[in-house]
Amino acid sequence: MKQTTPNKYEAQIDQWTDLVWHIVNKIKGRLPFSVSEEELYAAGMFGLMRAARSYDESQGAQFKTYAYHRVRGAILDDLRRMDFLPRSIRDKAKETGKDAPVIVALPTDEDGHIGLGASKDTDSVEQDEMMDKMHTAIDTLPEKMKSVMSMYYRDNMKMCEIGTRLNITESRVSQIHTNAVSRLRRMLNPSDA
Repeated sequence: MKQTTPNKYEAQIDQWTDLVWHIVNKIKGRLPFSVSEEELYAAGMFGLMRAARSYDESQGAQFKTYAYHRVRGAILDDLRRMDFLPRSIRDKAKETGKDAPVIVALPTDEDGHIGLGASKDTDSVEQDEMMDKMHTAIDTLPEKMKSVMSMYYRDNMKMCEIGTRLNITESRVSQIHTNAVSRLRRMLNPSDA
């Protein structure tokens, strides 16, 4: 794997995290409470890193302007990827002036198990299989990625807390998280790669 020297914008990435939070806060106000601020921030940091790597001063735009659009675009792309409704249904709802349907919570049975009509046994077997695949995939990640994913999802730690524990910046935690999620998606859904 070829190592490249970071450009001046990549080296100064921490100074632009406020821009990412600014965009997250602007977008968050229009979203359901179920959307995690930290997930938006992770997507925004991914966009910021891509902006830092691809920015070309000779094009005339300031880095802040360029980064703003790349960060906002990355967050919106991530939201679209997580959206369960096709865009055409959202567009049709907007045209008619109605709100598109939202899922408040997945349906559960009397025992609190998530289900959409399948039996409890089928649900638990499928869920167990998926969790086994996920744990196996996480175990194959590099050590730092494995630690971040474990602290974030198993220990429910915030990215700033993980950064403090690992002695790295919150933005670096976000980068590691984004890269780990991307790797896991490729491992678990090779057809999406």
